[in-house]
Amino acid sequence: METSTNNSKLNPKDIVLSLIKDFPSRTQNILKKKFGLVDNQLQTLQAIGQTYNITRERVRQIVDDSIKILSQREPTRELTAIWDIYFNILKNNNYVMLESDLLEEIKNILKISSQSIKALRFLLFLNPNFVFQPETKDTRSYWYTKNRTQKDILNDVKLIENFLKQQNTSQNLESVWEWFKTSQQREVSKREVETYLNINKHLGRNIYGEYGLLGWSEINPSGAKDRAYLILKHQKKPMHFSEIAKQLNELRKITGASLASDDAWFKSVEIQTVHNELIKDPRFVLIGRGVYALRDWGYKEGKIIDVIKAVLANANHPLTKEEIVNEVQKYRLAKENTIFLNLHNKKYFKKLPDKHYTLVHPPKSKILEI
Repeated sequence: METSTNNSKLNPKDIVLSLIKDFPSRTQNILKKKFGLVDNQLQTLQAIGQTYNITRERVRQIVDDSIKILSQREPTRELTAIWDIYFNILKNNNYVMLESDLLEEIKNILKISSQSIKALRFLLFLNPNFVFQPETKDTRSYWYTKNRTQKDILNDVKLIENFLKQQNTSQNLESVWEWFKTSQQREVSKREVETYLNINKHLGRNIYGEYGLLGWSEINPSGAKDRAYLILKHQKKPMHFSEIAKQLNELRKITGASLASDDAWFKSVEIQTVHNELIKDPRFVLIGRGVYALRDWGYKEGKIIDVIKAVLANANHPLTKEEIVNEVQKYRLAKENTIFLNLHNKKYFKKLPDKHYTLVHPPKSKILEI
């Protein structure tokens, strides 16, 4: 393999033009149009055929025959150097890689501009050991070597999709990677697992780097309430609706093209809109003045006095002031003084000589729901 110094001098466009210079002029132009070798714009077989007044099948035949001829020739030193780089990149990723990632990596290694990407891609087709899988309705385009088979690659892709379906909630890359290693009982790099996730068009990634099905609101939020849910889930603490709105508007400035969907994140929101959305959504519970939590955390609606009554009823024995505070704060965001003030309501609570509290009228049988 060439040294890194020589690699930096490799020019993919020059290599391609040198390889095809012996072909007839029309064949050269067809290859340039098909692979975007001049203006980086790929043309369809149909469009090329119309230009030269030939059928799209004839164009396909010319392209296939040209690739076959070039792949059978003795490769030049420059072409071999690029193939070696490609092979080593793929080898480090268990011989499979998303096309966009593969081309981006070799572009960075060679220190060339994006204008040379199409030429780099063309050179891949000339090596029969590299196999291209075009984009389908289920997968994005990717490359692999003959060390792998398409069947086993798609099997790994499907295994991960099924795992996410079973979890029924978004997962970060680390979690998916750990599961995959354990379930398949083989060494696998984190990057390889990331490749399988990105190949699958039914999966997406949210702003927090978590993966899941595109239909999930955690991956493809449809509005302010879905985005607010994600924020609370990752903050792991109750928040005032104004702070949630502030974070929503800050996050919309840092979204990237790699997300499943940027549309929802790009929309600014009004503070009152967030409040209105949260109060109607059963996933959220208002636990203080304008403060929301996720219902999954165990927080409940209701007045503080009702929560105290439920805590004492469910305990089925008197509790100290401190014990009551600890229990109430599991369900509501309330200050100690607020809880103490409610405990002084003699209509509902009685303070015993040992400074424990009990209900004035304990429920006879039914445990109160908090």
